[in-house]
Amino acid sequence: MFHFDWSNHRSSRLMAARRFERGRGETSMKMTKNTLVRVLAAALTAVALAPLSACGGSGGANVTTLSFFQTKPEAVEDYTRIIADFERLHPNIKVVQNQVSSADTALRALLVKDRTPDVIALNPNGSMGKMAKAGVFYDFSNTSISHRIRPVMQSVINGLGRDGQQINIVPYAGNVCGITYNIDLFKQHGIKVPKTWKDLEQAAAALEADGVAPFIGTLGDPNRVSTPFDGLAPYYDNDGFWDKMRTEGKKVGPDSPVSFQKNFKPLMERLYWIYQHSTKDVRTMTYEDGTSAFARGEGAMLLAGNWSMAPVLQINPKMHIGFFPYPTDKADKAILVSGGDVAITMGAHPKHEKESMAFINYLYSDEVQRRFVKSQQLIPSLSSIPVDENPAMKPAKYWIDSGRIQGYADHQIPSSISYNPILNKAMLDGDLDSALTTLDKEWGKVAARTIE
Repeated sequence: MFHFDWSNHRSSRLMAARRFERGRGETSMKMTKNTLVRVLAAALTAVALAPLSACGGSGGANVTTLSFFQTKPEAVEDYTRIIADFERLHPNIKVVQNQVSSADTALRALLVKDRTPDVIALNPNGSMGKMAKAGVFYDFSNTSISHRIRPVMQSVINGLGRDGQQINIVPYAGNVCGITYNIDLFKQHGIKVPKTWKDLEQAAAALEADGVAPFIGTLGDPNRVSTPFDGLAPYYDNDGFWDKMRTEGKKVGPDSPVSFQKNFKPLMERLYWIYQHSTKDVRTMTYEDGTSAFARGEGAMLLAGNWSMAPVLQINPKMHIGFFPYPTDKADKAILVSGGDVAITMGAHPKHEKESMAFINYLYSDEVQRRFVKSQQLIPSLSSIPVDENPAMKPAKYWIDSGRIQGYADHQIPSSISYNPILNKAMLDGDLDSALTTLDKEWGKVAARTIE
């Protein structure tokens, strides 16, 4: 649970939190009075629910208690082991883990009341980038950790948002958004890993001719369409697309210089093609069902990134799986979408800076990160750990080492736009134009509510 310190807080920290509240939401929209009331109520609720044992600055006369806020439920056991090992080495520091799935809401509520957890392990996204830009997170620029991170992975995180040129959020473990495939099925049917879109079409045709479903799609889970959408997006959202969209604001539409309607129609057509060549039950299949079906060999390719590998291998430990980027027309233009699955930060002015940095430094020790990424089937952020040290990550090595990666497109879309259901509906009814029009209208609505 959280550790809350009821002592007087530094004014600069409170000002940073207020800066965040003034700038949070869609592209720095001001908070309305009603919204502020709701957020403050949520913060007070979080405080009220915190156990009394977590209050106070220490767990004993000479023991400092750190609150560790983390957002990955499947990593609770790994973090528990890490904390136990750390506490044995640092008997004067106690770390209390608090796993929170709805991280954005919970963290915002804590920031409003200046109750920032001591150490934060989060899934970095656009919302977290806005928080960083508001100045509520620590600057790691002058720490030894910042010089040990793969530059391309740090660049992706920085692209989400930061305070000036600071390093506010440090990647810990990365993921990749590609097409996961059954290596044995590919070999059995003479399929080579597709390097172009034409290769992918030919592979699908060959598999279907042999009675094998090319793809396992999961339209029964409307929040999963963003995965292939993100995988295809780098070929359509380049040349500063998102910055131009923000500049156009409420004027976004069919006649604006950029828009979903103008730029993303080819993407939607290819996305629709993929689902048309998926298993017959694609319309009702959930992500969990799809993962199980893929593990049983019911389809050659799964529309999920490397995060699907661990659950697949739990079901079928002997399965040989790999992944490749969503291809485009030319092989040398292919890009692998990659983002931070886990990143580390702390408050701009931490209460227990020395102790918090001790725990963070321990997290970034080679052996600790090595064990974590192996357990979670993720990519290490430390340059000292080879990407392919875990054989499952071997396909990502070339793309990461050569810097041919790009962040997730959906991190650029305001959270108030329910884009996944919009995309999912289009994949079900085939009305691609309507979906793109809706996305433009929703973008315009957000921009119209924004106060510059």
